[in-house]
Amino acid sequence: MKALNESDADRISSLPDDVIQSIVAFLPVKDGAKTATLSKQWRHNWGATAKLVFNGGFCQISAVEDYVLKASELMWEIYKALLLHEGPITELVLEIPGLRPCTDMDLMMLFVSKKSVQKLTLSFYEKRALEDKISSALFTARQLSYLRLRNCEFSAPSWFLGFSKLARLDLYGVHVPSPSNFCEDFLPKCPVLQHLIFVIQGSDSRKAELVSPSLKVFESNLWNVCFKHTPFLSTVRIELMDVYQNDKLSKYRAYDPDIAAAFSSLPAIEKLIIGGQWMGFLASGKVPSKLPTYLHQLKDLKLGDILLYRLSEARVLVCLIASSPNLRKLTVVCNCVHASLRKKRTIDILQLLEEHDHPTASCFQCLEEMSISDVLGMRVELNLLRFVLATAPQLRRIFIKPDGKMDPRKAHKFLKEVTSFKRVSREAEVIYVSKDEN
Repeated sequence: MKALNESDADRISSLPDDVIQSIVAFLPVKDGAKTATLSKQWRHNWGATAKLVFNGGFCQISAVEDYVLKASELMWEIYKALLLHEGPITELVLEIPGLRPCTDMDLMMLFVSKKSVQKLTLSFYEKRALEDKISSALFTARQLSYLRLRNCEFSAPSWFLGFSKLARLDLYGVHVPSPSNFCEDFLPKCPVLQHLIFVIQGSDSRKAELVSPSLKVFESNLWNVCFKHTPFLSTVRIELMDVYQNDKLSKYRAYDPDIAAAFSSLPAIEKLIIGGQWMGFLASGKVPSKLPTYLHQLKDLKLGDILLYRLSEARVLVCLIASSPNLRKLTVVCNCVHASLRKKRTIDILQLLEEHDHPTASCFQCLEEMSISDVLGMRVELNLLRFVLATAPQLRRIFIKPDGKMDPRKAHKFLKEVTSFKRVSREAEVIYVSKDEN
């Protein structure tokens, strides 16, 4: 057999640099870093990899290992891989199973700052990580444009000057000692922040006043919040998960909920999603017939887990309807969990509006689509549908989705009554989505 010469044995090295760099970019970071030791050319190719992902393929920490020792060894291996990388790094991802924030990450954080990394993800999957504060060296990386953290304690040091280029911040399951300080002190130091996901573990009782002049999207489970200065905020999504029980409104009232103050600075709001138990929180305070300032830009409103049979929550619905003259899409998800606790009370949305001298003819003038889910066949649900059909001249479709436990005969009777209601729009179509299609 003919022996291979050196040029035949290393055909990959003779490929164009851009091809080699593409190959290295697809390798796991552990293998990609090893190529840097082959030659100067390969070190250059490793240095051209702009995105580095350290995940379970790089290493894992099992529960039976000495955590402190293993974490220290792991971070040293990561730091060595970074030292071999001589080129620019635009994105760094660290999501290694079993790893928690530790002091050994300080070197990596300083590297992130020195290398001008633009996008950084630190995901910790251990619940114990919530007890560990993220390295303060992170707050020296002022060049970050995207930061994503999961399961850690997030608290900026007193010397923090701000993230001047941060456009998106995703915080999932983080522990923030003072959400109110975060909203009032940290966010103003992020002047170009446009997208904030703020899903925290626990909360304090102080009302958090959101101050973020460039923010456009806000998603959170923060319940005691008001939008103090958010002139460009166009999408708000707040969904709570079992903060309190819906049938104990007295606990909400202790925190002085105020729907008028909560929505005092939303001139650009286009999409509003209220879910979980935020409806119950808002409803437990004083609810005006309409907000002090109309939400002229609001086009899409979704109310989740609403107890329509509860007068206080029905008033929140009426308040938001009366304050949104240009609404195009309305989604209502009924709360079925506490249906057995409901009082035998029939609430008429039209009557609530008339009680406050609100011109019902001005409601839903732009509404094109409505969806109501988890329907139980209650009279209050029929009243709402009757009102929408009678006042929405641009309406095209109403989707009705029953609760999974709704009796088929009751569902048929419910649908028959809805289809008999007067429709001001000739194009209005009632679409029943069966349980199988949900």
